[in-house]
Amino acid sequence: MSERKNPTAILIGQRIKQARKMAGMDTADSLLANIPEWKRSRLGNYEAGISMPSPDDVQLIATATSSSPCWIMFGAGPIRSSGRDQQAIRHQNLIAISEEARSSRKLTSLLKALGISRKKLDAHLANPFLDLTERMMRKCEKYLSKPNRWMDEQHIENDPLCSSFPDDMRELMTLYSNLDESNRELMLRLARCVEPVG
Repeated sequence: MSERKNPTAILIGQRIKQARKMAGMDTADSLLANIPEWKRSRLGNYEAGISMPSPDDVQLIATATSSSPCWIMFGAGPIRSSGRDQQAIRHQNLIAISEEARSSRKLTSLLKALGISRKKLDAHLANPFLDLTERMMRKCEKYLSKPNRWMDEQHIENDPLCSSFPDDMRELMTLYSNLDESNRELMLRLARCVEPVG
């Protein structure tokens, strides 16, 4: 019997793969060309959720894919380090609502509301580049009884790991992720100046 994978490692692996694909790197070798010191098995194990990357490794992947390390690790904040990426956010939200529909046995209801087949939904879930249209996103929102453009916003509650953290920690992660590089460094320097009480 095979050992069960760590659910957190699986989520991080999915985000690593999505970051790679959204950077235009169709294969693992494309990403490894930017991290030549790594063996193929190392990245493969990360993407498959077999092993958990260290913060330093997440930073290397984030730099190579122009993605936010905070998003890769925690699923919080914008996906791109340079700003919000609407397609990626829509894709992440579609994954979350599809998983919820499957677990609650409401997938047929979701498919009917969106007016698409299971095969079409699976194609969207597998390919973060497949266009998620305005019409489809608005149908998602109507099905979920969510406000207009909800599917275009990042929702950290869609990530089980992040939602388990205290509110103040999630707020800090989101604030950090939304900053540019120089302001991130400033925020870190300010945080390091705060002495623990007692």
